Amino acid sequence: MHSTVDEVALIESALAAIEQVLARAAADQDPVPFHGETLLASLPEEEREALMRIEAESYRTRPDHSAIHFCLRSATALLDVSQQLLRLPADRSPQQQEYQLKRLVAHTKTAGRAAYRAALILMETRP
Repeated sequence: MHSTVDEVALIESALAAIEQVLARAAADQDPVPFHGETLLASLPEEEREALMRIEAESYRTRPDHSAIHFCLRSATALLDVSQQLLRLPADRSPQQQEYQLKRLVAHTKTAGRAAYRAALILMETRP
């Protein structure tokens, strides 16, 4: 059986590989626009609608690239959660446990949302 140190190293390697793919894509193509709900909610309606139109148009014109981007972002978030779970110290206080759990849940939600966004992009562009 592999040790936790080996598993953490493998996850770090996977994260580095994903970051390389994302960096290459960013160098070769325009970035995939995304503005979270928190940011959009704070903007005036006209600005919010303009940003949403830019996102939708980008996803429509480059659906595969956009879906790949969001799938890789999802994978990154899930690998980060896995890595953090492997590194959790055993002697955490209840407050530390609660804080870390909330953080891991937030990362997992981010991953789910990114994967869901990729699915929506693919569904909107297919006959």
